[in-house]
Amino acid sequence: MSPAGLAASPLDELDPALRALVEGTAAVTGDAFFRSLVRGVAHALGVRWAFVAEFADDHRFVRMLAYWDYDDFIAEETFELDGTPCERVLGGEPAFYPARVADLFPRNTDLRKMGAQSYLAIPLRTAAGAVLGHLAVLDDRPMAGQPRDLALFQVFGARAAAELERVRTERALREREARLGAILDSTLDAVLCLDGDRRVGLFNPAAEQVFRCRAAEVLGQPVDRLLGADFLGVLQRYLQDGESAPLWLAQALDARRADGERFPAEATLSRARVDGRLLCTLILRDVNDRHQAEAALARLRQEKAYLQEQALGEAPDLIGRSAAMLAVRAQLDKVAATEAGVLLLGETGTGKELLARHLHRKSPRAAQLLVKMNCAALPSELIESELFGHEKGAFSGAIASRKGRFELADGGTLFLDEVGELSLPAQAKLLRVLQEREFERVGGSRPIRVDVRVVAATNRDLAQMVEAGLFRADLYYRLNVFPVRVPPLRERPEDIPLLVTHTLAGLARRLGKSLHGVSPAARERLIAWSWPGNVRELQNVIERAAILASGDTIEVEDLGLMPVSPGVALSPVTGLAAQPVPMDAAAAARPLPMAPAAEEGANLEAVERRHIEQVLAGCNGVIEGPKGAAAALGLHPSTLRSRMQKLGIRTRRT
Repeated sequence: MSPAGLAASPLDELDPALRALVEGTAAVTGDAFFRSLVRGVAHALGVRWAFVAEFADDHRFVRMLAYWDYDDFIAEETFELDGTPCERVLGGEPAFYPARVADLFPRNTDLRKMGAQSYLAIPLRTAAGAVLGHLAVLDDRPMAGQPRDLALFQVFGARAAAELERVRTERALREREARLGAILDSTLDAVLCLDGDRRVGLFNPAAEQVFRCRAAEVLGQPVDRLLGADFLGVLQRYLQDGESAPLWLAQALDARRADGERFPAEATLSRARVDGRLLCTLILRDVNDRHQAEAALARLRQEKAYLQEQALGEAPDLIGRSAAMLAVRAQLDKVAATEAGVLLLGETGTGKELLARHLHRKSPRAAQLLVKMNCAALPSELIESELFGHEKGAFSGAIASRKGRFELADGGTLFLDEVGELSLPAQAKLLRVLQEREFERVGGSRPIRVDVRVVAATNRDLAQMVEAGLFRADLYYRLNVFPVRVPPLRERPEDIPLLVTHTLAGLARRLGKSLHGVSPAARERLIAWSWPGNVRELQNVIERAAILASGDTIEVEDLGLMPVSPGVALSPVTGLAAQPVPMDAAAAARPLPMAPAAEEGANLEAVERRHIEQVLAGCNGVIEGPKGAAAALGLHPSTLRSRMQKLGIRTRRT
C-alpha cells in the first residue's frame, strides 16, 4: 500500500528508467516519439550517444530518424553502411562491442573523431520478421553490458520497431493516396465516387469541367440532378444488384450539366464494399468531346499527309534566267500579295505546280497549307467527294465522314491542276464556293464556310471549251482573273543548262554516282532539241542518260536524241528520235519536217495531228513496214493507229 493507503499502479512498479520511457513516449508519435525514445535510452543506460535509424531500400545506406548527444539533439544524417559496426545489425543480429570499437572498424573514421569506445545496437523488426532499421547507443567509455541494461534495451527496441513499422505504413498510405489523387486529377474522364444512396463522395477536376460546376457544390449531394432518367435507372439497378462485376455503358445515355444543358455520355460503373459500406465508382465521358477529338485527329492526320507530300516534293525556287521566265516570276510576285485567283496556262510538263508553290510561298497564306488536287487523276464521280468531302453513308464505301480538299486548305491555298477536266456538276459547286465561300459535303446539308485562295492550272483551251459548252463561262471568268502563260521549254532554251545542272545534282544523290555535267556536244544537242514534253521530258532524258553514262560526264550518245536530218523524224508521243528510215530517191528528196513549234494559243493535240499527217504524206500513206510512218515516228503500228483514231486521222495512199 502507498502512504496514502492506495494500491500502487503498475506504472509505479516499473523500473524507473522504463517508467521514464513509457511516460515520455506514451502521448507522442512519429518524429516526436523517436526523439523522446533516444533521449530516454541514453539517460536510462547512462551513455553519451543514442540514435534510431532506418535502412534505405537498397540496404546500402542508413538514415537517422533521431540522434541524441549527451544533453541535446543533433542534426540527423545519412551515412553509408559498409565498414561500420551497424552493418552486422542488417543481418538481424544484435551487435555489441564493449571497448575499442574505433580500432575494430578503422574505415569508419567518424568513430575515432567522436572518441567512441563502445557500441550496442539491436535490429528493429516488423511483425513478419523483416529488418527495418536499428536502435544504437555509443559511449566514450567501455560498456559493461549488464543484463538489466540489455533487457531494458530490448524493450526500447521493440517499442521503436512497432512505431517505425506504423510510420512506414502511414507513409506508404500517403504516397498511394497522393498517386491516386494525381491520377484522378490528371485523367480526362469525369470520375465520381457514390455511396449506396447515390451521394457524391468524390468529384475530380475533369468532372468539374464536364458538368460545369465545382466539387464543393455536389459533394455530399445526390448525383440525380446530373443524370437523365434512363441513366439514373441504370445506376439504381446496378447499386441494387448483388453482382460486383464492372458494367460498361457503351450506348450513350442522357447526362446534364449544372446549367441544365443535356449531353450524351458513355460510362463505366464499378462497385465495392469498404468497411461494410457500398461504394460505386462512375467514370463518365462526354461523347461529343470524343467525336470532336476524333475529328481533330483525323484533320491532323490528313494535314500531316499533305505536309509530308509537300516536304517530299518540295522543289527549289524557280529555275531560269530567260526573259520569258523572269517575266513569269515578276507576274507571280505582283499577284502573290493579293487575294486574286490565278490561272496558269501552259503545256504539259512546263512546271505549273512549281509556279503554284512559288505563288503560295510569296503570299500572306504561306504559313498555312498548300493543298493540291489533280482533277484529271480521279474519276468524275469522285472529284466532288475529294473537293468537298463526304458524310458517312453518302455513297457505297463511305464508312466515315471525310473532309475534302477545301476544308483542309481553309486559310491556305488550293491548287487545282487540270481544272478543265472537272465535270459540269463539279464546276457548278466550285463556282458556288468561289462566290459564296461555302459548300456542303457530299451527302450533307450543313453549309461549311471556308477561306481559301484557288490557283488553277490547265493545258487546255478553256475559252474554246466554253464555246463548245464543255466548261461554264461564269466559272471561266471567275478563274481567269489573273491568267499567267507558262512558256514551253522550246521558247527558253537558255534555261536548259541550268535545268540540267539542277537535275544532275539531285540524280547524283539518288543514284550514288559522281556526275560532273554534260559534254559540249551533249549540251548543244539538248539546246537544239524541241522538247515537246517540256521540262518533264528533259528530266526523264537526263535521268536515263545519267544511268547509261559510263563516266562522270554525260556524252551525246547517252542522251538518245538523234540529230534531225532527212529520213529522221521526231515522235510527238515519246519526244525521242526514231532510227533513220531507208527511203527511195523520191522520198529522200522530200525531207520529213520536224514537229512544228506550236503557234500562240495552239492546242497540243492539233500540233500532234498535223505532224502525223505530214509524216503519213511523206510515207505515201503507208503505216507498216520499214518505209512506213510507224517506223519513221518510232512507234509500233498499233500504237500509231490508236493515236490516229483518237485524233480523227484517215490515211489516203497516193
